[in-house]
Amino acid sequence: MALSRTLIGERAAVASEQPLASMVGYDVLRRGGNAFDAAAATSFALAVTFHPAGGMGGDFFGMLYEANTGRVHCLNASGWAPSGLTLDLVKERAGGRVPLYGALTCVVPGLTAGVWEMHRKFGALEFKELLAPAARLASEGFPAGAAMCRSIAGAYSDFSDDAKKVFAPKGKLPVPGERIRQEALGRVISEVAEGGPEAFYSGWPAEKIASTLESLGVPCSKKDFSEFKPEWVEPLTLDYRGTTVYEVPPNSMGATSLLILKQLADSDLSSAGPLSRARIEKTMKAVIVAYGRRDEMLGDPRFAPIDMEAFMSTKKGAPPAPGVVRKGDTTAFSVADAEGNIVSGIQSLFHHFGSRVFVKECGIALSNRASSFRTEGPNKVEPRKRPLHTLSSLILERRGRPYLAIGASGADYRPLQHALFVTNSVDYSMPAEENVAHPRFLWGGGKSLLVEDGYELPSDADYDIQRLPLPGRTGVCQAVEVSEGYRKAVCDVRGDGIPSGF
Repeated sequence: MALSRTLIGERAAVASEQPLASMVGYDVLRRGGNAFDAAAATSFALAVTFHPAGGMGGDFFGMLYEANTGRVHCLNASGWAPSGLTLDLVKERAGGRVPLYGALTCVVPGLTAGVWEMHRKFGALEFKELLAPAARLASEGFPAGAAMCRSIAGAYSDFSDDAKKVFAPKGKLPVPGERIRQEALGRVISEVAEGGPEAFYSGWPAEKIASTLESLGVPCSKKDFSEFKPEWVEPLTLDYRGTTVYEVPPNSMGATSLLILKQLADSDLSSAGPLSRARIEKTMKAVIVAYGRRDEMLGDPRFAPIDMEAFMSTKKGAPPAPGVVRKGDTTAFSVADAEGNIVSGIQSLFHHFGSRVFVKECGIALSNRASSFRTEGPNKVEPRKRPLHTLSSLILERRGRPYLAIGASGADYRPLQHALFVTNSVDYSMPAEENVAHPRFLWGGGKSLLVEDGYELPSDADYDIQRLPLPGRTGVCQAVEVSEGYRKAVCDVRGDGIPSGF
């Protein structure tokens, strides 16, 4: 089995998918910052060094444990659709279905407001101190990592000339180690560092983004930005065999993970073995129900009430329609400090460079999160609505004390990924480094099943099985494990991340 990259520190730990971002978080902790300070600095560093997956044009969610109060908080900083994005416009411009890329898929970016709000509520250091490293990395440049280069290659054919000048400065696809400078982005980060989110949402960056969308045929006002606010929401919880699982509520699909786990709680999963055919079969029965119910019942609760009791019911009934599974590009990170504060954070443009709309004056690629909207049902496209979101993050608690913050890239694979992480920990007693490295199986929709090497496979008659090497392309996980006397940071070898701590 491939080994995770692991660091065990006495006081603090950071795990992110980009080594430079982990180092930025580490430096904040060494200077006396808390986990929330380090998370803010790490998030903005990721927005620069892994722009295609987690840039400022995307969204942010945080599951946060506050040691002083013993409470877990959840922050939803997912963006809403512009006021001019209507169903009629989609029907007129795209034949009745939101496309995968382009201006119709953009939402107001939530990341900047979300990270600032997390820091406002819980941070200890000055906000501008925390963003200075990200501004410097953007303005002076940094050596691109392998994942950054893969993402650029995946989206390059859709790049504007302006985007090519930034992300392929030599006129061809960059290779790992090639220096990437994002001077316009550095200016935006510096202004946010000095002026807070108003510098972004009520200043010239919002004007440039709105005018760019207007020029591409999507009515968007400056008020769509200035009136946007992140939201503190009550986390969803589930008692799974004595472990409390904290998940993100709708408009996130975090409830889908909990429904999978609730069904699995009725079976003796541990006796099946962590690499057994029985584990796959038991889990997949729960997955198909949960994903189908997700598509039928979840959306933005500000627009339609969600009956969470009905959603979480395990009573037998008519099977839901098969769920939809889409791939994406995201980056997760986890932080813990000496006081016991914990952050499980995640940010995303959805796909590589999101919508492929690049606002050159800001140096920002906008997300394609609105591509998740549908033309009917609870996730129907509407102005100022937030689409059903793949992003969610986990904290696990045992005997009243959080012990694991964990998250991963994976888009629609995420609910099943999270169920695997929880059962790895609870049913199979895996420490964080084994949990992150353990082989995964993921549902691709229909009969499609992706399975990393190591499992006893189900019958080919039941699934169309795609065997993957270990480690395979099944999402990149980051975790922090907290216990008396140590903080353990774990980075997945499926990505570029390096853990840090002391």
